[in-house]
Amino acid sequence: SPFLPTVGTTCDKKPGQAQYGGVTQRGSGDDDGIYYHSSKEMGIIWSYTSEFDRDQWFFARLYGSKYDDWWYAKETLSFATWKNNGGGKFSKVSDLDTKLFCNIRGIWWVDINADGYDDFLCVSPNGDTLASINNRDGTATRPPTFTKIGMIKGNVGYAQDRVRWGDIDGDGRADYMIIDDSGNVHAWRNSGNTNTPFWQALGLRFTAKGMGDMRGVRFEDINGDGRDDWLWVSDTGATTTWTNSRSCKKGKPGDGLNVAWRQGFWKGASSGPTHAGVGATSRSRIHFARIYGEDSFGLLPKADYVYLQSTKQSDGRFKFDMKVWKNIGGGSTKLKADGNKFCNMHGHADGRQDYVWTLSTGKMTVWPNLGKKSVRGDDDYFWGSPKELWTPGRNLDRRDLHLVDWNNDGACDIAWVDPNNNNKVSVWLNNYKKTGTFTWTYLADPAPVLNCPEKRGVGIHDLAVRFADVSGNKMSDYICIQPDGRFYGWTHNSDGSWERIAQFKKAEGIDRANIRFGNVNGRGGDDMIWIDKFTGDATVYINNGKMDTGGSNWWFLKSGKQYAGSWAGTCQYFPDLDGDGRADLHSIMNSFTNRGETFFNRCGMTDATGDDAGWAPGQDPGFGALPAAPSDDKPGNGGNVPALPSTCENICWNVFDNEKTKCSKDGTEWDMENRDDDIPDDILNIRKLAAIGDSYSAGIGAGDRLGSIYDAFKAGS
Repeated sequence: SPFLPTVGTTCDKKPGQAQYGGVTQRGSGDDDGIYYHSSKEMGIIWSYTSEFDRDQWFFARLYGSKYDDWWYAKETLSFATWKNNGGGKFSKVSDLDTKLFCNIRGIWWVDINADGYDDFLCVSPNGDTLASINNRDGTATRPPTFTKIGMIKGNVGYAQDRVRWGDIDGDGRADYMIIDDSGNVHAWRNSGNTNTPFWQALGLRFTAKGMGDMRGVRFEDINGDGRDDWLWVSDTGATTTWTNSRSCKKGKPGDGLNVAWRQGFWKGASSGPTHAGVGATSRSRIHFARIYGEDSFGLLPKADYVYLQSTKQSDGRFKFDMKVWKNIGGGSTKLKADGNKFCNMHGHADGRQDYVWTLSTGKMTVWPNLGKKSVRGDDDYFWGSPKELWTPGRNLDRRDLHLVDWNNDGACDIAWVDPNNNNKVSVWLNNYKKTGTFTWTYLADPAPVLNCPEKRGVGIHDLAVRFADVSGNKMSDYICIQPDGRFYGWTHNSDGSWERIAQFKKAEGIDRANIRFGNVNGRGGDDMIWIDKFTGDATVYINNGKMDTGGSNWWFLKSGKQYAGSWAGTCQYFPDLDGDGRADLHSIMNSFTNRGETFFNRCGMTDATGDDAGWAPGQDPGFGALPAAPSDDKPGNGGNVPALPSTCENICWNVFDNEKTKCSKDGTEWDMENRDDDIPDDILNIRKLAAIGDSYSAGIGAGDRLGSIYDAFKAGS
């Protein structure tokens, strides 16, 4: 039925002030299934004769993410290097100096700062890790230089042989993992946004599969989706694979960022290993590397299978032959939940947003919003029949496509930001309100002034550019977001001109992948919403308008947690689905099925039990119990770090609105944000300093720099 009038639309949002609308999204979109491996034998592509054979060979992405280069530690402690030129061809360059000595058993090459270049890590015998950063200055004749930064991770009670490094959450930064006595994998997330990591305990993130020998455990991105998969390599080289996908399951600090694991197989099989092996006598001769650098659109290159055969020569030296099987498999890289977008494509008078599903190559399908208040049962639908919305004419990455209102006609247009040209903008204007059909007017360069030098990350939400109506004039503004969360950009004026805003908001020390925008209270422009990646709880920074405050030109007032999350942060959206001008909480419940439920952000509700926790007495609308969490992954064991309890009382968040009714006149209970200017006479409520969500990094291994680096230099290390 059409929406009924509510008690106003401009009230402040509080956790629990929401109305459950049912399972509004029933599953839509396409995916590429599970991973099936296949390969093409390429033969021996490289040979070399060495004085010794002691597992001294390593692959490292010294020149970027496309190829793995080849590197070995010589007896003199200098490092011989071969640059991968593509096509299975390597060229010798000058020797490499990492500025950090390490015994062979402790060497790891991984990217710890998400710049796409591998850094050099040394894990000491007790499990501490030291690092040297790749300066990205390599040439065709010499490798890059390195800058030593010292210890980045203290051990957590497990020695060198139990430590693994790999990107468990797909943010481009390698994470620290250990294998316990049962073969289970526990992880600490690298949450830094500079060269220096910070650590968040994730708890148990992979349950042992009973393979019998933890020495075979590897973490490699086998399929090119940017998330490291769990591989187990036998002594003969046979490899079992479980691929890593993002999960919607809610977690908490110490037991969160769940992973949806799925086993992959050889093409056509439904059991057994992905790689049959080569009859090797030592698993250490098996490598996974980007030899050929071949990728699918929007993905990173897949990992090829490498066998380094060693043959002892009559003179006592060892001849190494590199045999390669090119990876021509695929799957488990694209989820149905990756394509979700929301905007008012039909130009509904009340502004309610339609559902748009976007293919990885840019093609869009739209489901019209029928304007219902809620849905119940399998035969009640929130959306109308799907129809083809837009085809780009060439492959455009869905992460670079945005739904915006460019010309203030009430119908959303399509903007593309060019990731290879400073995120310059092209626009397709939506003619639906004029023609009644989806036809488009292309604008190649409608706003030459707009640009953003930042690069998007690997993850689906780690975007350098977002559009939002910050200025409140119903036109989309251009926002450039730095990795640490600082953002600046341009507001789109009603006359079509653009005004540069040097800084909308200072850095808050939060991942930009967790930043969203939406009008939470129905007033003014879009507010900034920060989602806790673990719990899905959302803290809101209320948009109080343009105001020069120290280094910033806009006032976003931190107003506390206003949405109680029901699913992981990566699966939470904030569209206006009921047309009241307020951002609702729309939660995807399973990343594989793409089913979602909606909690409407409406005024007049008094349910204080949480957006997702149930119903207050007398408010149950008769939909039955809230949906149980679907199982798309294996639960953790609770980890070793408890969630930080809330010890703060309710305080006055909005001084302007609440001064007379809730705030003491002397301001001692005011939670006035210092608005980026560090004004010394601001009276702040010290209780707001309690850490929640992403700001919480305490616990085992968090920021731990204890322990002696002397262990890294001991004889025999």
